Amino acid sequence: MAIISIPDSLGGVAIPGITNVPGGPLGVLFGTSRYDIAAYKYPKDLSSATKGHFIHFTINKVEPIKLVTDIKNTITSGYELASTSGGDTLQKGVNFIRTGAQVLADTTQTVIKATTDSSFTQRKKTPIKTIALYMPDTVAFPYAASYGSTSLKDVIVSATSAVPGIGKITSTVSSIVDSPATRLLLNVSGLAINPREQVLFDGITFREYQLAFTFTPTSQEEAIEVRNIIKEFRSAMAPTINSGKAGMFYDIPNSFDIDFLFNGRRNRHISRVAESVMTAIDVNYAPNGWSAHTDGAPVQTTVTMNFREIELIDKNMINQGY
Repeated sequence: MAIISIPDSLGGVAIPGITNVPGGPLGVLFGTSRYDIAAYKYPKDLSSATKGHFIHFTINKVEPIKLVTDIKNTITSGYELASTSGGDTLQKGVNFIRTGAQVLADTTQTVIKATTDSSFTQRKKTPIKTIALYMPDTVAFPYAASYGSTSLKDVIVSATSAVPGIGKITSTVSSIVDSPATRLLLNVSGLAINPREQVLFDGITFREYQLAFTFTPTSQEEAIEVRNIIKEFRSAMAPTINSGKAGMFYDIPNSFDIDFLFNGRRNRHISRVAESVMTAIDVNYAPNGWSAHTDGAPVQTTVTMNFREIELIDKNMINQGY
């Protein structure tokens, strides 16, 4: 990762907060990170190429919480017990089923205990890598709310369905009202049934968004940096098979903290992004037909990544800048 020179003044006027110190607000552009972990960037002249605008990814290792650890240990111990039980094949199968039932019961008790424990350990994350990239051409975040509908007839049928006798009568009347014959007679009379529908708010969904980048390295050093950046993104999305537990579990993938920065500080004109997970990544090494340098590095690579926030963005979070 190359170290670039960023001016600390313009026309003899000092720029506050911007220094040639790796630990400063633009430290990531010097190939360093405020977390003292591996940092990558593209392009090599990121600050000058984007006029101070760039997007900063922090890749986090998600630490297991107490609940997950207890459940995993409960299931694993039961599985190992069933796998090592003696007897012929039939007996082993019986033991496995019996142990599975016990594991289910133990797991249920573990969940209840952990969720009611006042000392329940909260979710933790540890930054492991940072990546700084130029601002993409499209920065769009969809907001969606889910609404359903109901009618007065549906409410009446639902409210009376559990009442002996009345529920059956209500259902019968509803069927008669909805019948083609009734609707035909009403239409002949110039009438139609008004269902008295109401719109009902159901909830909000997790925001999903897409970020796309085009990498066109101008040197071998930059080509290596691009290769490393793509590998880190791909690696962050992938889980790890926990081979130490008979391959029964995945260690979950990394999460992302994503910030839109301007001159090393969060750009308050763009809504903040909550901690996110990557749901898909598409890497195209030949977006304009295959073309490579003499060492085999592709001339151009496009990367499209889909993310989903792990927090619901409600009114309070929007007022906080999300």
